[in-house]
Amino acid sequence: MTSEPRFEAWQVQEQDFPREGSPAEKLKFLIRYAMLAPSGHNIQPWKFTVREDEIYVLSDKTRWAKGIDPNQRELHIGIGCALENLLVAAEHFGYGHQVTYFPEAGREELVTRVKLTPDGQPSHYRDPSLFKAITARHTSRSTYNGQPLSKQDFDRLQNCCVEPGFWLYMTSDLEVREKVQELLIRGHVLSMGDPAFRKETAYWIGQGVFAFPRPLAKMMQFAFPYTNVGWAMAPIDSRLVMTAPVWAVICSNVNNREAQVKTGQIFARFCLTATALGIRVHPMSPVVEYPELKVQVTQLLPKPEMIPQHAFRVGYAEPVKSPAPRRQLSEILA
Repeated sequence: MTSEPRFEAWQVQEQDFPREGSPAEKLKFLIRYAMLAPSGHNIQPWKFTVREDEIYVLSDKTRWAKGIDPNQRELHIGIGCALENLLVAAEHFGYGHQVTYFPEAGREELVTRVKLTPDGQPSHYRDPSLFKAITARHTSRSTYNGQPLSKQDFDRLQNCCVEPGFWLYMTSDLEVREKVQELLIRGHVLSMGDPAFRKETAYWIGQGVFAFPRPLAKMMQFAFPYTNVGWAMAPIDSRLVMTAPVWAVICSNVNNREAQVKTGQIFARFCLTATALGIRVHPMSPVVEYPELKVQVTQLLPKPEMIPQHAFRVGYAEPVKSPAPRRQLSEILA
Protein backbone atom coordinates (compact mmCIF):
# COMPACT_ATOMS: atom_id res chain seq x y z
CA MET A 1 0.00 0.00 0.00
CA THR A 2 1.27 3.46 -0.84
CA SER A 3 2.81 5.55 1.94
CA GLU A 4 1.28 8.73 0.53
CA PRO A 5 -0.32 10.72 3.42
CA ARG A 6 -3.80 10.56 1.90
CA PHE A 7 -3.72 6.74 2.11
CA GLU A 8 -2.14 6.39 5.58
CA ALA A 9 -5.50 5.98 7.33
CA TRP A 10 -5.85 2.49 5.84
CA GLN A 11 -2.76 1.32 7.74
CA VAL A 12 -4.44 1.35 11.17
CA GLN A 13 -3.48 -1.75 13.15
CA GLU A 14 -5.59 -3.52 15.79
CA GLN A 15 -2.53 -4.09 17.99
CA ASP A 16 -2.01 -0.32 18.28
CA PHE A 17 -5.15 0.10 20.39
CA PRO A 18 -3.97 2.11 23.44
CA ARG A 19 -5.05 -0.35 26.14
CA GLU A 20 -3.06 1.54 28.77
CA GLY A 21 -4.09 4.94 27.45
CA SER A 22 -6.72 7.37 28.69
CA PRO A 23 -10.42 6.88 27.90
CA ALA A 24 -10.22 9.73 25.36
CA GLU A 25 -7.24 8.14 23.59
CA LYS A 26 -9.13 4.88 23.29
CA LEU A 27 -12.22 6.53 21.83
CA LYS A 28 -10.12 8.51 19.36
CA PHE A 29 -8.61 5.23 18.21
CA LEU A 30 -12.10 3.92 17.41
CA ILE A 31 -12.63 6.93 15.14
CA ARG A 32 -9.74 5.72 12.98
CA TYR A 33 -12.03 2.90 11.87
CA ALA A 34 -15.08 5.15 11.45
CA MET A 35 -13.20 7.36 8.98
CA LEU A 36 -12.69 4.39 6.62
CA ALA A 37 -16.41 4.18 5.86
CA PRO A 38 -17.79 4.72 2.34
CA SER A 39 -19.48 8.00 1.43
CA GLY A 40 -21.03 9.44 -1.71
CA HIS A 41 -18.23 10.43 -4.12
CA ASN A 42 -15.81 9.79 -1.21
CA ILE A 43 -16.46 13.27 0.16
CA GLN A 44 -16.25 12.07 3.81
CA PRO A 45 -18.76 14.57 5.27
CA TRP A 46 -18.13 13.84 8.95
CA LYS A 47 -16.51 15.21 12.05
CA PHE A 48 -16.17 13.71 15.54
CA THR A 49 -15.89 15.10 19.05
CA VAL A 50 -14.78 13.04 22.06
CA ARG A 51 -16.16 14.02 25.47
CA GLU A 52 -15.37 11.72 28.41
CA ASP A 53 -17.26 8.49 27.57
CA GLU A 54 -19.10 9.86 24.53
CA ILE A 55 -18.37 10.37 20.85
CA TYR A 56 -20.40 13.01 19.02
CA VAL A 57 -20.80 12.38 15.28
CA LEU A 58 -21.36 15.60 13.36
CA SER A 59 -21.99 16.55 9.75
CA ASP A 60 -19.28 18.67 8.17
CA LYS A 61 -21.23 21.07 5.98
CA THR A 62 -17.99 22.27 4.35
CA ARG A 63 -18.04 18.80 2.74
CA TRP A 64 -21.62 19.11 1.47
CA ALA A 65 -21.64 18.79 -2.32
CA LYS A 66 -24.69 20.92 -3.02
CA GLY A 67 -24.75 20.37 -6.77
CA ILE A 68 -24.27 16.61 -6.48
CA ASP A 69 -26.42 16.04 -3.39
CA PRO A 70 -28.87 18.96 -3.11
CA ASN A 71 -31.07 17.35 -0.44
CA GLN A 72 -28.20 16.07 1.75
CA ARG A 73 -29.44 12.51 1.36
CA GLU A 74 -26.01 11.13 0.48
CA LEU A 75 -24.36 13.30 3.13
CA HIS A 76 -26.43 11.72 5.90
CA ILE A 77 -26.11 8.22 4.43
CA GLY A 78 -22.33 8.68 4.51
CA ILE A 79 -22.45 9.77 8.15
CA GLY A 80 -24.52 6.67 8.91
CA CYS A 81 -21.81 4.54 7.30
CA ALA A 82 -19.17 6.12 9.55
CA LEU A 83 -21.41 5.56 12.57
CA GLU A 84 -21.78 1.86 11.76
CA ASN A 85 -18.02 1.44 11.34
CA LEU A 86 -17.60 3.13 14.72
CA LEU A 87 -20.03 0.73 16.40
CA VAL A 88 -18.41 -2.33 14.81
CA ALA A 89 -15.00 -1.19 16.08
CA ALA A 90 -16.41 -0.32 19.51
CA GLU A 91 -17.92 -3.79 19.91
CA HIS A 92 -14.69 -5.43 18.78
CA PHE A 93 -12.74 -3.64 21.52
CA GLY A 94 -15.32 -4.57 24.14
CA TYR A 95 -17.49 -1.46 24.34
CA GLY A 96 -21.22 -1.35 24.76
CA HIS A 97 -22.94 1.61 23.20
CA GLN A 98 -26.10 3.69 23.31
CA VAL A 99 -26.85 5.81 20.24
CA THR A 100 -29.07 8.90 20.35
CA TYR A 101 -30.01 10.37 16.97
CA PHE A 102 -30.17 14.17 16.67
CA PRO A 103 -29.97 14.62 20.45
CA GLU A 104 -30.26 18.42 20.49
CA ALA A 105 -33.28 20.10 18.93
CA GLY A 106 -32.35 22.84 16.50
CA ARG A 107 -28.80 21.55 16.06
CA GLU A 108 -29.03 19.39 12.97
CA GLU A 109 -25.25 19.21 12.47
CA LEU A 110 -25.05 17.06 15.63
CA VAL A 111 -26.20 13.81 14.08
CA THR A 112 -25.64 11.28 16.88
CA ARG A 113 -24.34 11.02 20.41
CA VAL A 114 -22.75 7.64 21.14
CA LYS A 115 -22.30 6.77 24.80
CA LEU A 116 -19.69 4.03 25.25
CA THR A 117 -19.29 1.72 28.23
CA PRO A 118 -16.50 -0.84 28.79
CA ASP A 119 -17.32 -4.54 29.09
CA GLY A 120 -20.30 -4.33 26.74
CA GLN A 121 -21.97 -7.18 24.89
CA PRO A 122 -21.75 -7.35 21.06
CA SER A 123 -24.90 -7.05 18.97
CA HIS A 124 -26.19 -10.33 17.58
CA TYR A 125 -26.31 -8.90 14.03
CA ARG A 126 -22.72 -7.59 13.97
CA ASP A 127 -20.64 -10.63 13.15
CA PRO A 128 -17.04 -10.55 14.49
CA SER A 129 -15.77 -10.84 10.91
CA LEU A 130 -17.02 -7.33 10.16
CA PHE A 131 -14.19 -5.69 12.11
CA LYS A 132 -11.40 -7.08 9.92
CA ALA A 133 -13.46 -6.19 6.85
CA ILE A 134 -13.25 -2.46 7.71
CA THR A 135 -9.69 -2.10 6.43
CA ALA A 136 -10.30 -4.49 3.50
CA ARG A 137 -13.51 -2.87 2.20
CA HIS A 138 -13.18 -0.80 -0.97
CA THR A 139 -15.78 0.30 -3.50
CA SER A 140 -15.32 -1.64 -6.75
CA ARG A 141 -16.33 0.35 -9.83
CA SER A 142 -14.93 -2.21 -12.28
CA THR A 143 -16.67 -4.77 -14.47
CA TYR A 144 -18.05 -7.68 -12.43
CA ASN A 145 -17.82 -11.26 -13.70
CA GLY A 146 -21.54 -12.07 -13.52
CA GLN A 147 -21.13 -15.13 -11.28
CA PRO A 148 -24.36 -15.68 -9.31
CA LEU A 149 -24.35 -15.35 -5.53
CA SER A 150 -24.87 -18.56 -3.61
CA LYS A 151 -28.14 -18.78 -1.67
CA GLN A 152 -26.16 -18.83 1.58
CA ASP A 153 -24.34 -15.59 0.72
CA PHE A 154 -27.51 -14.00 -0.64
CA ASP A 155 -29.37 -14.77 2.57
CA ARG A 156 -26.52 -13.54 4.76
CA LEU A 157 -26.46 -10.22 2.91
CA GLN A 158 -30.25 -9.98 3.09
CA ASN A 159 -30.02 -10.36 6.87
CA CYS A 160 -27.91 -7.20 7.18
CA CYS A 161 -31.11 -5.16 7.36
CA VAL A 162 -32.43 -5.49 10.91
CA GLU A 163 -33.71 -1.99 11.67
CA PRO A 164 -37.53 -1.71 12.02
CA GLY A 165 -39.14 0.30 9.23
CA PHE A 166 -36.46 -0.60 6.66
CA TRP A 167 -36.37 -3.08 3.82
CA LEU A 168 -33.48 -4.36 1.71
CA TYR A 169 -34.60 -5.44 -1.75
CA MET A 170 -32.13 -7.65 -3.63
CA THR A 171 -32.92 -9.05 -7.05
CA SER A 172 -31.21 -10.90 -9.88
CA ASP A 173 -34.24 -10.45 -12.17
CA LEU A 174 -32.95 -9.61 -15.64
CA GLU A 175 -35.88 -7.38 -16.58
CA VAL A 176 -35.48 -5.29 -13.43
CA ARG A 177 -31.75 -4.85 -14.04
CA GLU A 178 -32.39 -3.83 -17.65
CA LYS A 179 -34.83 -1.15 -16.48
CA VAL A 180 -32.32 0.05 -13.89
CA GLN A 181 -29.75 0.26 -16.67
CA GLU A 182 -32.06 2.55 -18.64
CA LEU A 183 -32.64 4.75 -15.58
CA LEU A 184 -28.91 4.97 -14.92
CA ILE A 185 -28.30 6.20 -18.46
CA ARG A 186 -30.90 8.93 -17.95
CA GLY A 187 -29.40 9.81 -14.59
CA HIS A 188 -25.93 10.26 -16.05
CA VAL A 189 -27.25 12.42 -18.87
CA LEU A 190 -29.13 14.61 -16.37
CA SER A 191 -26.16 15.04 -14.06
CA MET A 192 -23.46 15.55 -16.67
CA GLY A 193 -25.70 17.95 -18.56
CA ASP A 194 -25.86 20.20 -15.47
CA PRO A 195 -23.01 22.77 -15.43
CA ALA A 196 -23.31 23.14 -11.63
CA PHE A 197 -22.87 19.39 -11.20
CA ARG A 198 -19.79 19.35 -13.44
CA LYS A 199 -18.28 22.37 -11.70
CA GLU A 200 -18.71 20.87 -8.25
CA THR A 201 -17.43 17.46 -9.35
CA ALA A 202 -14.35 19.20 -10.74
CA TYR A 203 -13.81 20.90 -7.38
CA TRP A 204 -13.85 17.58 -5.51
CA ILE A 205 -11.56 15.98 -8.06
CA GLY A 206 -9.13 18.80 -7.34
CA GLN A 207 -9.49 18.18 -3.61
CA GLY A 208 -8.15 14.67 -4.11
CA VAL A 209 -11.17 12.68 -2.95
CA PHE A 210 -10.65 10.22 -5.83
CA ALA A 211 -7.61 7.99 -6.22
CA PHE A 212 -6.40 9.76 -9.36
CA PRO A 213 -2.69 10.65 -9.52
CA ARG A 214 -2.35 14.31 -8.61
CA PRO A 215 -1.27 15.53 -12.09
CA LEU A 216 -4.26 13.79 -13.70
CA ALA A 217 -6.59 15.15 -11.02
CA LYS A 218 -5.45 18.70 -11.73
CA MET A 219 -5.98 18.26 -15.47
CA MET A 220 -9.47 16.84 -14.91
CA GLN A 221 -10.30 19.62 -12.45
CA PHE A 222 -9.75 22.26 -15.12
CA ALA A 223 -11.36 20.36 -18.02
CA PHE A 224 -14.40 18.80 -16.33
CA PRO A 225 -16.60 21.93 -15.97
CA TYR A 226 -16.44 22.60 -19.71
CA THR A 227 -16.92 19.07 -21.01
CA ASN A 228 -20.33 17.39 -21.09
CA VAL A 229 -19.37 13.73 -21.48
CA GLY A 230 -22.66 12.35 -20.20
CA TRP A 231 -23.52 10.92 -23.62
CA ALA A 232 -20.26 8.93 -23.58
CA MET A 233 -20.12 7.95 -19.89
CA ALA A 234 -23.75 6.89 -19.54
CA PRO A 235 -23.59 3.75 -21.74
CA ILE A 236 -20.28 2.68 -20.19
CA ASP A 237 -21.41 3.08 -16.59
CA SER A 238 -24.87 1.64 -17.21
CA ARG A 239 -23.41 -1.55 -18.70
CA LEU A 240 -21.74 -2.16 -15.35
CA VAL A 241 -25.18 -2.88 -13.88
CA MET A 242 -25.58 -5.86 -16.20
CA THR A 243 -22.22 -7.39 -15.23
CA ALA A 244 -23.36 -7.71 -11.62
CA PRO A 245 -25.71 -10.60 -10.78
CA VAL A 246 -27.64 -8.61 -8.16
CA TRP A 247 -29.10 -5.11 -7.95
CA ALA A 248 -30.14 -3.92 -4.51
CA VAL A 249 -31.85 -0.94 -2.90
CA ILE A 250 -32.34 0.00 0.76
CA CYS A 251 -35.80 1.44 1.43
CA SER A 252 -37.47 3.08 4.42
CA ASN A 253 -41.09 3.67 5.39
CA VAL A 254 -40.37 7.35 6.16
CA ASN A 255 -38.04 9.87 4.58
CA ASN A 256 -36.24 11.99 7.14
CA ARG A 257 -32.71 12.59 8.37
CA GLU A 258 -32.74 9.73 10.87
CA ALA A 259 -33.93 7.34 8.16
CA GLN A 260 -31.07 8.45 5.92
CA VAL A 261 -28.51 7.92 8.70
CA LYS A 262 -29.89 4.45 9.45
CA THR A 263 -29.80 3.68 5.72
CA GLY A 264 -26.07 4.41 5.87
CA GLN A 265 -25.68 2.04 8.81
CA ILE A 266 -27.41 -0.77 6.91
CA PHE A 267 -25.31 -0.07 3.81
CA ALA A 268 -22.03 -0.06 5.75
CA ARG A 269 -23.01 -3.33 7.46
CA PHE A 270 -23.88 -4.76 4.04
CA CYS A 271 -20.52 -3.67 2.57
CA LEU A 272 -18.55 -5.15 5.46
CA THR A 273 -20.46 -8.43 5.25
CA ALA A 274 -19.93 -8.53 1.48
CA THR A 275 -16.20 -7.87 1.94
CA ALA A 276 -15.94 -10.75 4.42
CA LEU A 277 -17.57 -12.98 1.77
CA GLY A 278 -15.32 -11.78 -1.08
CA ILE A 279 -18.20 -9.89 -2.73
CA ARG A 280 -17.95 -6.36 -4.21
CA VAL A 281 -20.42 -3.47 -3.94
CA HIS A 282 -20.84 -0.33 -6.07
CA PRO A 283 -23.43 2.43 -5.37
CA MET A 284 -25.69 3.53 -8.23
CA SER A 285 -26.79 6.91 -6.84
CA PRO A 286 -28.27 8.65 -9.93
CA VAL A 287 -31.34 6.40 -10.03
CA VAL A 288 -32.53 7.65 -6.63
CA GLU A 289 -31.14 11.21 -6.78
CA TYR A 290 -33.58 12.61 -9.34
CA PRO A 291 -37.28 12.61 -8.34
CA GLU A 292 -38.50 11.57 -11.79
CA LEU A 293 -36.18 8.54 -11.73
CA LYS A 294 -36.88 7.69 -8.09
CA VAL A 295 -40.59 7.35 -8.92
CA GLN A 296 -39.75 4.77 -11.57
CA VAL A 297 -37.46 2.88 -9.20
CA THR A 298 -40.38 2.68 -6.76
CA GLN A 299 -42.49 1.11 -9.50
CA LEU A 300 -39.93 -1.70 -9.83
CA LEU A 301 -40.30 -2.68 -6.18
CA PRO A 302 -42.64 -5.37 -4.79
CA LYS A 303 -43.39 -2.90 -1.98
CA PRO A 304 -44.10 0.40 -3.80
CA GLU A 305 -45.15 2.04 -0.53
CA MET A 306 -41.50 1.98 0.61
CA ILE A 307 -39.14 4.88 -0.17
CA PRO A 308 -35.92 4.04 -2.05
CA GLN A 309 -32.93 5.56 -0.24
CA HIS A 310 -29.78 3.94 -1.63
CA ALA A 311 -29.21 1.72 -4.68
CA PHE A 312 -26.18 -0.39 -5.56
CA ARG A 313 -24.96 -3.37 -7.56
CA VAL A 314 -23.50 -6.50 -5.97
CA GLY A 315 -21.27 -9.24 -7.36
CA TYR A 316 -17.78 -10.63 -7.84
CA ALA A 317 -14.82 -8.76 -9.31
CA GLU A 318 -11.06 -8.50 -9.04
CA PRO A 319 -9.71 -6.90 -5.85
CA VAL A 320 -9.46 -3.11 -5.86
CA LYS A 321 -5.84 -2.14 -6.51
CA SER A 322 -5.82 1.25 -4.83
CA PRO A 323 -7.91 2.37 -1.84
CA ALA A 324 -9.76 5.66 -1.81
CA PRO A 325 -7.91 8.58 -0.20
CA ARG A 326 -8.76 9.57 3.35
CA ARG A 327 -8.40 12.75 5.38
CA GLN A 328 -6.09 12.90 8.36
CA LEU A 329 -7.53 12.15 11.80
CA SER A 330 -6.65 15.70 12.93
CA GLU A 331 -8.88 17.09 10.17
CA ILE A 332 -12.01 15.29 11.34
CA LEU A 333 -11.69 15.81 15.10
CA ALA A 334 -13.78 18.81 16.06
